[in-house]
Order: sequence, then C-alpha cells, then structure tokens
Amino acid sequence: MPSGCVIFDFDGVIADTERLHLAVYNRTLALHASIIGGPLEIAAQDYFSRYIVYSDHEGLFHMLRDAGRPHDQPLIQKLADAKHHLFEEQLTEFADPLPGVRETLDFLEAQRVPRAICSGARRAEIAQLLHAFKLQHHFDVLVAIEDVRHGKPHPEGYLKAFDRLNLEFDAELKMDQSLVIEDSAGGMAAGRAAGLRVLGVATSLPLEEVRRHATFAVENLAHLPHSQLAQWLGLTI
Repeated sequence: MPSGCVIFDFDGVIADTERLHLAVYNRTLALHASIIGGPLEIAAQDYFSRYIVYSDHEGLFHMLRDAGRPHDQPLIQKLADAKHHLFEEQLTEFADPLPGVRETLDFLEAQRVPRAICSGARRAEIAQLLHAFKLQHHFDVLVAIEDVRHGKPHPEGYLKAFDRLNLEFDAELKMDQSLVIEDSAGGMAAGRAAGLRVLGVATSLPLEEVRRHATFAVENLAHLPHSQLAQWLGLTI
C-alpha cells in the first residue's frame, strides 16, 4: 500500500456548491431580516475572501457580527437550521462532481491510495451528494463538521481524518507523502497547520491567489496529470 493518502475538502473541490452556499446564506438572511435588524446581503467577494471556510454556525456568526447585527447563539441556531433546510432543497440539482474529480478518484483507487473527506459541511449534505454522484465507495473516512470541536482554519479536522485513515488501514501513513486538496485560503491554512502538503484548486479563488496559499496549485482536477499526482504521492506507475 502507498505510504501517503489524499484528504479532500468537499464544497468547491468535489461538489460545485460554494455559490449555492452563498445564495442560500443570502436567502436565509433576507427571510429573517426582521430579526437581524434589517436587510443584509453578503457580497460574493466578501464570501469568497472571508466566510467561505466557515461552517454554517461560524459563517453566520461572523457575517452578523461583522455587520454589527445581533449574533446571539439562539439566533445563530435558528438561522443555521433554516439555511440547512433551504440548502438541502437545492441539492437535487446536482448530478455530477466538479471536472476531474471522478477520474482522480478512479486513479487513486487503482493505486490503492487511502482517501478521506474533511469538510466543514454537514454530514447529511455530503452523504446526499456523494450518493447522487455515486462516489460514496471512494472514501474510507469522512470527517464532517459534527465530528470536530474546531472547524477550519483550525487543523483538527485534517488531523482527525489522517489519524482515522491510519487506523482504518492499520498503516503508518507519512504526512510528507500525503496531500490535502482544498479551494479556500482558510482550508489550505488548516491543511498546512496539520503538517500536510496542500494541493489548491482554483474553483473559488483566482489561481494566483491559490498559489500563495498552497504547496501546489491547479485550475481544477481536470488539469492535474495523473503522472504529476503520482510523483507528489511517491507512487511508481
């Protein structure tokens, strides 16, 4: 078995859902304008540069606090629940993962590379889309927001995913032969803080910005030659 693993983020890496998250955040804020102190809309630039890395609870907390709005825990919980229900209603629109994802996973499976997901999304959302994409069999470990005390950019999730892969395979995987695949600056920071190398994909940020945060960078996984991936993982093909 290879001595490295690959840990995927989910939104913006496997599923093209980041813009949907933004739209649903804004829909949730609009529906609850009367209890948050009036209308509030999050601009795309602010979402992708500041809020993309957070879970629903953390994202709403920072959005409201930054705008000088009420942000007590009961309010955040009410908004997060509403956002989750609105988001799940839209997931039936997704039938395929982002370009290159399926081919990358097939290659890693053929090479017997252990694979995990580490995401700030809810487990139910991830599971629903993995089932729609028919990709659930590709992942040996799933770490969702319910599994951690500290979301990204904290490294807890990536450390937990790495440790669970070691237990799953009874292996001694090497961090310097493993990769995190991320699309957000905060997610890349989490991977680096965990001691892992980071492959950044430019699905949410410009490629030049991704290069500033990642060990390696590509436009998307369709632009990643398998020979290059094999080299980073120390594989002989």
